[in-house]
Amino acid sequence: MPTRRRTLALAAGLAASLTGCLGDGDAGSGTDPPTADATPTDEPTARQPTGTAPTPSPSATPTPGPDGTPTVAGTDEPRKTADPATPAPPATVTRVPDELPEWTAAHWVDTDYADVLGLDGGEDRLYVTLGSDGGGRSAVAALSPGRTDFDWVQSFAGEAEARSHHEPTDATDTWGVTVGGGTVYSVHGRGDSYEWTALHALDAGTGTERWSFKRERRLGVCGFLDGAVAVRATEFFEPEHSHDTPEEPLETTVYAVDTQSGDPRWSASLAGLSALAVGPEAVYAASGRTLSAYGPGGDRRWRRELAAPVRLATVLGDTVVCSVGESDDDSSLVGLSTGGETAWTRSLSARWFVPTDDRVYVGDDSVAAVAADGTVAWRERASAHDPLLSADGNRLYTRTNARMNAVDAYDLPGGDRPFRFVTPSNNGWPAAATAETLVAEAIAPEQAEFTSLFAVDAATGEPRAVYRPDDSVFTVAGFDGTVYAGFGDGRLGVFEAAE
Repeated sequence: MPTRRRTLALAAGLAASLTGCLGDGDAGSGTDPPTADATPTDEPTARQPTGTAPTPSPSATPTPGPDGTPTVAGTDEPRKTADPATPAPPATVTRVPDELPEWTAAHWVDTDYADVLGLDGGEDRLYVTLGSDGGGRSAVAALSPGRTDFDWVQSFAGEAEARSHHEPTDATDTWGVTVGGGTVYSVHGRGDSYEWTALHALDAGTGTERWSFKRERRLGVCGFLDGAVAVRATEFFEPEHSHDTPEEPLETTVYAVDTQSGDPRWSASLAGLSALAVGPEAVYAASGRTLSAYGPGGDRRWRRELAAPVRLATVLGDTVVCSVGESDDDSSLVGLSTGGETAWTRSLSARWFVPTDDRVYVGDDSVAAVAADGTVAWRERASAHDPLLSADGNRLYTRTNARMNAVDAYDLPGGDRPFRFVTPSNNGWPAAATAETLVAEAIAPEQAEFTSLFAVDAATGEPRAVYRPDDSVFTVAGFDGTVYAGFGDGRLGVFEAAE
């Protein structure tokens, strides 16, 4: 019988495989972008270097871009794509050749646990979340770059809780920790049996536990505000059957937990939490169409009813950016001041946000960069899922293609798309990145235990090597120029850039 974690991985892959049709071009284009391994009938295309803007396909009747899209001076042409029916392709498309060298680990780190579940870089270390498949004990370990064994290991009762850490830049990162102010925050417990979970605060240097915060609810870290860590605590729902859903919205309590003592400063409860964002001045919590702002002392500063349910929220400077709609595909962006007043709206659908210091990248059937004042710096009409922001912030990768089997690369901040890497699978996605290497993961059960890891040159998009593991891949991360990968055999692999 598949384990719970394996079932989650299978479900994610199978859902994406239902997209169905073939083709490597952007949705609606009708043609493929230029390809690096073109057949003799294809028109040869020179590869452009990274950072060079691709030449858009000409359009006889350009159409206006969305509201707020900057235009080229003296024209009505949008910054990136003139016609939704003929989107600008990536500069090149690369694919896996018949033979590809094996990507071998520089060394392995063995653990005393069944699964290496999560990897998170913080300050000068990599923090590793470890789990046991039987639900007994789990742990967090610290690893300094270049070491072959852990600096420290701290164990806990119960399993590591999935989706309990604050990670807005990697949609595929399921298990992990939150690092801030010299402290590692990690949630463990018996959430799978609907009993309890606990937030543990560990000294980042030694692993010593400073305090724990336990509730008979499902806990998760959401951010930091005025010396407190914002924690959501959602009541458990135990279904009698696999497809059961709650008759009433589940209650979530938002706690502000003192980072030094672990004591709750204040709390606020709401039913059906749909989005939560933490800014420098307030916590913003959405339930249905209602968005509320809570100050550092827990006072509710304002409450707003929006036109549709709030699906996503993030804070950019003095603006709260929300995705509002009945579904991801039928949504738009709304920017509100931190005082609760509507500042702007944009006709951009979003199923994910990747916030940075001065803009938020949003994606669904297109990828766009939106500033705090609502300016759309650029927009590329290409389907985009499972975003991954590189550690240096210079590259955004998304899962794309009609078959959801390819990775698009976007140079930041300009938005040029230097390449698309197509995996030899019906399911492929960006898993990790360093400045030199993109790691694309793809389902390939006939060649590996379940998925394979492709090392792709981050400058050209050319695949360099492949690792085909004998066990489940749980997590991959780029840290300090090196790729780390955690597996279901309890081992952590350390991979250098492939030649």
